[in-house]
Order: sequence, then C-alpha cells, then structure tokens
Amino acid sequence: MLTKNYIRIYISNTDFLNDASHYARVYDSLPAFRKEKVDSFTNDKVRKQSLSVFALLIRGLEDIGIDMSDESVWDELRYTTGEFGKPYFAGREDIFFSLSHTNGAALCAVSGSPVGCDIEHIRKRSSLYTAAKRVLTPAEMAYCMRVGQSENEDTDLSDFSGICIDPVAFYHLWTRKEAYSKYTGTGLREILTVFDTNDIEAYLYSAAFGKHIWAVCADAAPDPRNIRII
Repeated sequence: MLTKNYIRIYISNTDFLNDASHYARVYDSLPAFRKEKVDSFTNDKVRKQSLSVFALLIRGLEDIGIDMSDESVWDELRYTTGEFGKPYFAGREDIFFSLSHTNGAALCAVSGSPVGCDIEHIRKRSSLYTAAKRVLTPAEMAYCMRVGQSENEDTDLSDFSGICIDPVAFYHLWTRKEAYSKYTGTGLREILTVFDTNDIEAYLYSAAFGKHIWAVCADAAPDPRNIRII
C-alpha cells in the first residue's frame, strides 16, 4: 500500500544487458515511448542505462500494485516532465519517483512523497579539484581535502589539481546535492555551492554500490529492507 512514508529504492548494475537475450527481455517490457527514447541513443552504454533505469521504475510500480503488463496503464499514468526536467505522473499525483543512471549502474526511487536520487561512477580524474570547487561549499571542500591529506596534514595541496580531493568523499557529497536538487525539483538550476548538505532538513543518505556512490533525498528515512539490489 502506498502511503506518505512509503519509499523503496532499486539499484542495478547494467552489465547483465551485455547478454542479448537479457537485453531483449528488458527492452520488450518497456512502453513504446521509452523504446523510442532508448533507440534514439547512438552510444550503446547510454542505451543500456536508459533501458535499465526505466525497467527499475516498472519494477517499483509493480511493487505498489500497478499491473504493468498492459501498456494502456501508461496512458492513465501520463508520464510527464516538469519545467526543470523532473519526471512525474500527471495521472497519479500520489506517486513520486526519481531516476538516475551512470556508467554501469542505474537507480530508481519510488515513494508516496517527494523524493530525489542520484548515482555516480567514481572517477579518480585529475580535474576533480576543479570540479569540487564548482559544486562544494568551503566547508565541504575542507572535508574532502582533509580526507585526502593522509600523509601530511600541514601541507597545502590546493595547487595539486585533484590530488588532495578524496574521490569517494567527493562523490558522497555530489550525489547528495544532486539528490536534493531532484527532491526539490530544481535540478541543476540550483546553485550547488549555496547550500551545505549538513544544513538540509530533509533526509539525505548516500552509500557505495561497487564502483559507484548513490544517494537519496526524501521526507523520511527508507527502511533498509526496501533497498532492492537487482
């Protein structure tokens, strides 16, 4: 039963779609409008990400009792995107969901109240310091730099372009900010440096999934039993 406190999270590695039979099975489960979007991508990895994240949404809808075997259900749900790209069901305003995918993984959250989620592949790139300066507050930057300074805490590493930034710490913060932006519906139009993740009143949580970090933002904490690794 879908209640205000309901939230369920679905995470999937997309590597299984390298098998042609699995790809065909999941592809056939999609509604026509999503198949068209999947087919529009020329990059094979992006196609699989787009396919898998929508398959997770279908699984989430089935778990709240919606029969997804009939494609006419999509006409009733009326899948729509808002001004800033946030998807929602115009025909079922009681269902909230959020989608995210990255290299090798997909994430979906389904809830009875506003929710946002994000997943990122951990990349140890040399430009991480520059990227961090664009999206983190000074306090968050200091946290990532402290984590990275394992040998000499007194050394100023700010000129070493990424060496001082711990990538895992960075992606925990980055995904939380993305999840919060999706939760509010503002997306990347929100200036990420103006808010600190420690100051957000909504529930924020992030965790590792293989070589990925994922995060969710919601009104209440999800029950760990409702996090489905698929």
